[in-house]
Amino acid sequence: MQCSKCGQEVPADAIYCPHCTGEYKTTDKEVIRGGVRGGLIGLAIGLVPAIILLVIFGVERGVKAIAFIIPVTTFTTGLIIGLVKAKREWK
Repeated sequence: MQCSKCGQEVPADAIYCPHCTGEYKTTDKEVIRGGVRGGLIGLAIGLVPAIILLVIFGVERGVKAIAFIIPVTTFTTGLIIGLVKAKREWK
């Protein structure tokens, strides 16, 4: 198979052209760092509505669950986005 950008031969199972992407290889450490960064950003964003809920409604049982679920959900979402973004940025 040939690369549509540079015209050089590319292995059939390659996701990216090894000639166009250069010598840079994404390490597992960079992918993990991107995931952690995304997770922390998601956690920070999730804590804002959780704190607002706690201030407005008090520390009642139902609000505790909601306040816990929001940061966990946003952290997980941020983690996934960070991992995907870090993996896509390698060239």
